[in-house]
Amino acid sequence: PYSGNLSKREVLRSFYSYIREELGNTGAKISADLFGMVTTNTDDLGIGQVLEDALIYFDYVSPMVYPSHYPTGFNGWNNPNAVPYDLINFVLNTAVKRASATSTVLFLPGSVAIASTTPQMYTKEIIDIHKLRPWLQDFSLGKPSYGAKEVRDQIQATYDVGLTSWMLWDAANTYTV
Repeated sequence: PYSGNLSKREVLRSFYSYIREELGNTGAKISADLFGMVTTNTDDLGIGQVLEDALIYFDYVSPMVYPSHYPTGFNGWNNPNAVPYDLINFVLNTAVKRASATSTVLFLPGSVAIASTTPQMYTKEIIDIHKLRPWLQDFSLGKPSYGAKEVRDQIQATYDVGLTSWMLWDAANTYTV
């Protein structure tokens, strides 16, 4: 129960835990849709959503990484919606690294090992990156023509970061072939 003294993040984490406790032994697969910015923001976005919190409790986590929903200037792009491959590759690569991160050294392609005398504060098991199943954009918003090339670019970027599944969203239910 909510006491009024918990942060939004704590409330959501408690809710996630409740869902896992109540449904975890039923055989049902449990998933959550989160805002796309959870892939790159380490704060709770002011609404309590933190990627790692959801990954712990759900079988699948689906960030809504629609290029049209990223602000002008995000990652240096004037119009993130105009670079669907680059955007999806960047945000999902960040999510994969965060899911895989532990308190031990993890060597990723292009990473550099560093030494530290800082004591370990906590441990975290590696989370299967395949829990990440993003929602990709299949609609025009802020771009006159959003078609097969843009959809295919997002799908390819998803595969290129090592993920194997994705979902498309279009509120009008008119999907690109």
